[in-house]
Amino acid sequence: MKKDESLCLIFLGDYGDRGEFSAEVYYVILKLKLLYPKQIILMRGNHEGPMDLLASPHDLPTQFEARFGKKWHEVYDETIKLFPHMYISASVEKRYLIIHGGLPQHARKLKDFARANETHPKTSFLEEILWSDPSEEVHGVYPSPRGAGRYFGNDVTQTVLNALDVKILIRGHEPCSEGFQISHDGRILTLFSRKGEPYNNPHGAYLDITLSDEYPTANHLLPYIHQF
Repeated sequence: MKKDESLCLIFLGDYGDRGEFSAEVYYVILKLKLLYPKQIILMRGNHEGPMDLLASPHDLPTQFEARFGKKWHEVYDETIKLFPHMYISASVEKRYLIIHGGLPQHARKLKDFARANETHPKTSFLEEILWSDPSEEVHGVYPSPRGAGRYFGNDVTQTVLNALDVKILIRGHEPCSEGFQISHDGRILTLFSRKGEPYNNPHGAYLDITLSDEYPTANHLLPYIHQF
């Protein structure tokens, strides 16, 4: 069957540390990437971060040991080598910025996102991209209780997205009871596809859109958000 290269599927990160089927999750997404290398986009999440920003709990070694026995460390070592090769961000010109976590307060160019792996830990760009969350209560940034990243306010969102000339930030990272959440005057859409334990959110959600279409705010994306 001929592949339709106009279609793409963007995963927003956090593939491991997801319970007893973490190995199977990695198998599925990597198999898809091998089959459809141009259409599958694997974003880097905080659970695929560098060792100095390791998410907690990090139960991937435990799950790999249960799945692969004595060879678990070999599989684990090969898996974590993939992390720096995952996408930090994706951009659709004048429309969307797509990342896992949050906006770096001082980012002003796409190059700041593209080089985040290289500039870590000299700059905080990678940490903020993987770990930060929007807040309606904060002006500027505020330390995050996650232990890494920051809360960032609407003013940061407006400044960074305007500098990048995009309208909407699409992100994951943060559990949402409905599977999605719109914040910062419609300029941020959060999608969360895991439901149930340990987050106790009754719904997950995903977005199905034509990337060439243009929408002024995330509120206009509501008809294209699918709960499950």
